[in-house]
Amino acid sequence: MKEYKTIIVQLDHDKATILLNRPKQHNALNPELISDMHEALDELARNDQVHFVVFAGEGRSFCAGADISWFANAVNREKSENWQEYLQMADLLKKIYNYPKVTIAAAHKNVLGGANGLVAACDFAVAEKSTAFAFGEVKLGIIPATILPFVAKRLSTQNLKKLMFSGERIWTAEAQTIGLVDFVAEDDRRWEVVNKLISELQQVSPNALKACKNLVLKVDSGEVNTDSSEYTAAVLAELVESEEGQEGLRAFLEKRKPDWSALKISEN
Repeated sequence: MKEYKTIIVQLDHDKATILLNRPKQHNALNPELISDMHEALDELARNDQVHFVVFAGEGRSFCAGADISWFANAVNREKSENWQEYLQMADLLKKIYNYPKVTIAAAHKNVLGGANGLVAACDFAVAEKSTAFAFGEVKLGIIPATILPFVAKRLSTQNLKKLMFSGERIWTAEAQTIGLVDFVAEDDRRWEVVNKLISELQQVSPNALKACKNLVLKVDSGEVNTDSSEYTAAVLAELVESEEGQEGLRAFLEKRKPDWSALKISEN
């Protein structure tokens, strides 16, 4: 893997960890960090050995949202330049949301502003008990525009209003109740929960997991719906006849654990 200025990418068998690495700025997002994440995700997408990508933050925070100095200096740039930079942020969240591998956010201490977009775009979100979440943009005279569509995938409209209109800070327990967080970890033990989740997902068929995520995204986007019977039947037929499908079915009938290790991972 390439070395980046604002992130650290760690590879461990089928897991990749992307650490936001601007600890003095509480890992605040800026154009360089966003660009580094785009490039790292593109590189990891091409790595067939990686099935899971975890996002975490170095230092005292997961991420403090957008770097305020970046936004404050917008008046010194052309509007088209600002638009292009904000588009890169929106496209990063879209890339994470549609990523071909399972994505997990491992949050601690502070998840502020745009950081909530990173959490919401992931398949799963783990947070330590003392983590604070806030959408404080309105207090700065702006709004969480680029992240809102992704947060709206997890939160009800009423919770969006409650949190985004007020900038109110909430903690992990409430974040889990409203759907922003999936799993809660004791403080300083988020990696135990992340690794337990990955260990459970490693027991399933890699191809089936990938195909299931792809189908969920198609249903979510409206591309596949209740009228898509021919398509969904074709997906099932292909998987049933696949090497992994046959291995899983035989293993069940033979009362043994399936062995996915020798089977080829689909590129589709």
